[in-house]
Amino acid sequence: MDTFERIPVDVRWKLAAREVSTLPLAYRRAIRDGADDQLYNEVERAVWREQGREAGVIARAFGMPLGNAREVAEAFAAATGVLFGPEYRYEVKESAPDEALLTVRKCAMVARAKEQGENPLAVCNACHGYTGAAIPGLNPDYALKYLSAICAGDDVCSIVVRPAQKK
Repeated sequence: MDTFERIPVDVRWKLAAREVSTLPLAYRRAIRDGADDQLYNEVERAVWREQGREAGVIARAFGMPLGNAREVAEAFAAATGVLFGPEYRYEVKESAPDEALLTVRKCAMVARAKEQGENPLAVCNACHGYTGAAIPGLNPDYALKYLSAICAGDDVCSIVVRPAQKK
């Protein structure tokens, strides 16, 4: 048996996802002091937008439907669960015609911030970059609107997935 194979698949996933959810805090500590706030925030958002685009790659690789708001919200939640692990807890409900309410009850990035004694606000920028790219990456006809955020002190994240405003 290969040494890597000794680690059960579910444990590998949990460990890898835990490390992904720690990344915003790790590079914030490593880079933040040397960069001004605006530059740092722009770079951080750019990095997490790239990660957010992976939600579409995952959804398409597994043939997830992406034709309406509920399907986009469910695919987003499933892909995010793959990337951030089983700590990520959510539910999806339809909230209006062609709108879906995604309620995140537990966020791995906020959990890491709390474990490390950091203010959960430290992960908001990364999360918004990720989510803001993931939803249109799943279906460019849809956008999101935050109603509440765990990292901002709310009990849950409430995110409405709805048709994008045409410009």
